[in-house]
Amino acid sequence: MFLLKLFVKDYKNTDSPAVREKYGTLSGVCGLILNMLLSVLKFMVGAMANSVAITADAFNNLTDCLTSILTILGFRWSAKPADREHPFGHARIEYLISLAVAGIILVTGYEVMRSSINKIIHPEPLYFTVWAIVVMVFSMVVKLWMMRFNKKLGAAINSNTLIAVGLDSRNDVLISGVTLFSVLFALLTGITVDGFVGALLALVFLRSGFNVAKEALGRIIGNPNSEDMAADIKKIARSFDRVLGVHDLVIHSYGPGRDMASLHVEVSMDMSLADAHDIVEKVGQAVLEQLGIPMVIQLTPINLADERLQHVINVIQNLVAKEYPALHPNEFRIIDTTKPVKGSLDTMPKPVIVFDLEFPLEIARDDALMLRDAITQDVVKLLPGYDCDVNIEYGYVG
Repeated sequence: MFLLKLFVKDYKNTDSPAVREKYGTLSGVCGLILNMLLSVLKFMVGAMANSVAITADAFNNLTDCLTSILTILGFRWSAKPADREHPFGHARIEYLISLAVAGIILVTGYEVMRSSINKIIHPEPLYFTVWAIVVMVFSMVVKLWMMRFNKKLGAAINSNTLIAVGLDSRNDVLISGVTLFSVLFALLTGITVDGFVGALLALVFLRSGFNVAKEALGRIIGNPNSEDMAADIKKIARSFDRVLGVHDLVIHSYGPGRDMASLHVEVSMDMSLADAHDIVEKVGQAVLEQLGIPMVIQLTPINLADERLQHVINVIQNLVAKEYPALHPNEFRIIDTTKPVKGSLDTMPKPVIVFDLEFPLEIARDDALMLRDAITQDVVKLLPGYDCDVNIEYGYVG
């Protein structure tokens, strides 16, 4: 894009906080200038036409100016480097800005709805003006450009704030179109539907504000890990020959482009501690270089020489894959214990199979307990002579 190439040096380096800030500033400045222009024009023609719908649209553009200012400030604040009080940086400020934008949209919707209801109860005639039509068509063209512009910027830097601004511009195109319809309808039929159109626009504002707030709150509270990002991390880890398996991946997000992750990596128990540490270092470095995500990795030793354990793993993995494909077993081990012989003082061997079973987040705890018990019974039937102890854990991938 011409503006991006002109004002953002090194615009392809989207992992850089400084470049992200410039993307946000460019979006905010363009939005501020264009929305201020549209707001002034619509207030003028809205007063000339005595149209609450056009005035409501003008007020919407005025609030968009505040959104643009918040976008500029939010990207500037979120680009601040980590400090003693905020060791993980300030990138989550972007989510707070999205929440503020949602609040502005919701307040706008309330005010427009109030004015529209008053207009429905006390209708007033509209006064036709060619300038009203010209301004509304011009507004639709400008907002279409802003929609595409912000969606491209948001996609380039993975910014929910800019994507939300693009979504708001798309809504503005619809709003201007419906407003133009009310003016033309009144001109052709003499029937004033201005108040009803204003109420319809208010509902669009309220719905849009709710969706933006929901997305922002989800990011602040903590969404599940991205399936694509999780798959990429696991693929990199498994690419090392001496890595036997991976599990318990958790990705911690501290804002756009500020992710950290923890992972359990399975290696042979016969491997020296130095070699195992070397593998962990290589996996972590590879993920950091390719995805920009710092890793904390825990080793899980697997006894490849234990034929019993290998047989147990194969049986349980085949069982779960066939009967319970949404679940993922890991961390297998056998604990050799004894139990008393009934009617005697003697004891007999009774090894216990212990493993973790990862459940998706959507499975409730009570249902997970029932599934755990069912799988335990299946394992004991398939592997007589063993007891079974299954630990429930939840995955964090959406």
